Amino acid sequence: MDKRQRHTEAGFTTDPARAAEEEFDVIVCGAGSAGSTLAGTLAADEDLRVLLVEAGPDDVDARVSDPDRWFENLGSERDWGFVTAPGAHVDGRRLPYSMGKGLGGGSSINVGVWSRGHRRDWDDMAASCSDPRWDYRSALGAYRELETWHGEPDPDRRGTKGPIHVRPAQPLHPFFASMLAGAESAGLDHYDGPNGELAERGTGCAVRDEIVEDGVRCSPYRALVAPRRRQPNLTVLTETLVTRVVFEGGRAVGVEALSEGRTVRFRAAREVVLSLGAVQTPTILMRSGIGPAGHLESHGIGVLADLPGVGAGLDDHLMFGCVWEAGAAELPPPPRAQAVCFWGSDGRVASPKFVMYSGASAFMSPEAAARYGMPESAFTFLLGMRLRSRGSVRLAGADPASAPVIETGYFDEPEDLRDAVEAYRFAQEIANAPAMRPYRGSRAIPGNVSDAEVAAYIRTAAGTFWHQCGTARIGAGGDAVVDSELRVRGVAGLRVADASVLPRVTSGNTMAPCVVIGHRAAGLIRG
Repeated sequence: MDKRQRHTEAGFTTDPARAAEEEFDVIVCGAGSAGSTLAGTLAADEDLRVLLVEAGPDDVDARVSDPDRWFENLGSERDWGFVTAPGAHVDGRRLPYSMGKGLGGGSSINVGVWSRGHRRDWDDMAASCSDPRWDYRSALGAYRELETWHGEPDPDRRGTKGPIHVRPAQPLHPFFASMLAGAESAGLDHYDGPNGELAERGTGCAVRDEIVEDGVRCSPYRALVAPRRRQPNLTVLTETLVTRVVFEGGRAVGVEALSEGRTVRFRAAREVVLSLGAVQTPTILMRSGIGPAGHLESHGIGVLADLPGVGAGLDDHLMFGCVWEAGAAELPPPPRAQAVCFWGSDGRVASPKFVMYSGASAFMSPEAAARYGMPESAFTFLLGMRLRSRGSVRLAGADPASAPVIETGYFDEPEDLRDAVEAYRFAQEIANAPAMRPYRGSRAIPGNVSDAEVAAYIRTAAGTFWHQCGTARIGAGGDAVVDSELRVRGVAGLRVADASVLPRVTSGNTMAPCVVIGHRAAGLIRG
């Protein structure tokens, strides 16, 4: 068998060299949540020839199928393994910046949380591009079409016949019931789930929703692409790295990629779609001549479209762990996080600033563990917060082998650090609630200390929550990269469909919003 062939399913192979000899209607670059949804939905039309190109490996691995082993993928071949530039306000640290690489992308290595985003996230997105097709009502329709819900019936908000199976986390461990009781005692209302009424009101707590069935992860790739893998109109390539978009006369006509050290080109008759994520999408746009003109010219790249918003506006949930030594009661298995809390205001009406999960281990940065010590047995409240500050993604060079320069911007705005301290105090209130007493030991990190000492801990502990977005955002203004139909401004035949287009990070995890973006992109292309 030719060594160029890829084994991605039992009995199924694809050959990049053979694919390079064909012409496809649509090329989708990136098999993450959005790209898989887009490619799988397009391939339902068997007259449409679809190529899905992925830089990473297949998803046939117990570390993927078992969501409790998600952390084993960090630093593996399924992780891009980006590292940020030193952050001035996080003690000069270079932060690990993991992103999914492989079939399923982040949805194959995350914790499986299905969090749709708040009503305001979608309504503000619609307002930013003056297009009601992106508002909450429209997103709700897409979710109902995409989901099969395995929980209490909610016909106004939940679907029953979609390809993606969603259920409340179960069976619920008593630790998480105690966490929810602690959140209620701290003033949060308890809802039936995070994606119903809670997503319309703003603050509260609930058992989380997840794409896990009988202990097995079902990613958007598994739900939407894998069932169609043997269709003759769908070609899926793995371990094939897209390096740039190919243009003729200002129109995207294909992509150039590396496969086992060789350059190959794939041709698109209709469209190319970048679904590579908030770091790789702007990187490929810039290497293709689309981005801030001065930056491109400084690296010897000819300017096809001067779009200053490419790579700008990097947004994310900043994460830090609030750690408590364990008490006498039995904790759940370490990777599980079955409950979620939302609270605070990010300056928009009813739009929560903070999101919090928990886990039964000491989740700390290496620097924080070295400075404060790590308890042998502990639980952690994992706090995520929206930031006022923004980061950026820029090129280090035109060579595809050069890693991008990632500036997170964490705590560039001093108010963000003050808000983080406030969030820690609220988490502390929940942990100190009577319901949590059986699980809480005598020691907390950083402990009963001043706000200044809490701030010092947070600077040492802060990292990404892996919800990167915003680097090719949608809109109608001068900094927008794509229009309301996800078409890249200034060129033809090219769209972006991933978290890059979000004007700002959604209120929770970004997998579910990316699925909606991929679904919407498929409708726009077919329409």
